[in-house]
Amino acid sequence: MALHRFLKIVSFLFVLVSSALLFLFPSIRKTIVSKSADVLAVVDRAVSLPFVKVESKANDLKNLAHVYNENASLKSSLYQNDVDRSKLDRLSAENKELKNLLNIKDTTSSSKQLIGEIVDRNYSSWDQEFVIDKGSSDGVSDSMFVLASGGVIGIVETVESHSSNVKLLVGNDIASQHLTLKIDGQGQSIFALLSGFDDKTGEFRLLQIGEPVDIKKGSLVSTSGLGNYKSSDLPVGTVTSVKKSSDQLGQEIRVKPKANLDVERYVLLIGE
Repeated sequence: MALHRFLKIVSFLFVLVSSALLFLFPSIRKTIVSKSADVLAVVDRAVSLPFVKVESKANDLKNLAHVYNENASLKSSLYQNDVDRSKLDRLSAENKELKNLLNIKDTTSSSKQLIGEIVDRNYSSWDQEFVIDKGSSDGVSDSMFVLASGGVIGIVETVESHSSNVKLLVGNDIASQHLTLKIDGQGQSIFALLSGFDDKTGEFRLLQIGEPVDIKKGSLVSTSGLGNYKSSDLPVGTVTSVKKSSDQLGQEIRVKPKANLDVERYVLLIGE
């Protein structure tokens, strides 16, 4: 009990003396205040540093998320631009195809003219045949020529109610169709059979049977109207060369096609 009283007296005296010193000696008070401020500043920095770092990391993550979202948005815009550009290119190509077909349509007098769309094409016979979306219910017959940009590319081989199979003139067995074509000579028409297609040179092979006839390079080759396919004067190509046939029975005539044989989507059907 006495010890407790003694400690209280000592504490009171310490506070009293300290207060007196601070009051009597301002320089000491100033030094103590300054040191205390330094200590508080150090403590404040130490305490706030983790929070500053956490806030900095949070800002970094926020900025990163913003950049990521912006990048994703740009990628999406670029992708959509590519899609739109691809769609525009396709529509432009289709528009060009249809315009070219309509130009041919306007220059022929055949009574039956239809535009068909390619709906099926087998990989194994890609350059031989394809199927279109027009059939007998649309007026298609198996005596019609098939044209693309520039001229004739094939014939209708078989017809169903709502579709038809088209055989291309570049097919391996096209000679079996016995197609007779017409070559414009000097004041006369020269007839020749379509005997095949040369893949290496990209030319039709025609066989003119009988006595050799003078055929000029650049002469126009068109449909004759003879046989099963009655429409005449539809452009096929131009003569590039003429030579005696290997069997000596006539002349082999090479013809450069007028049409783009790599047709994409639409074709024109012409017949009687």
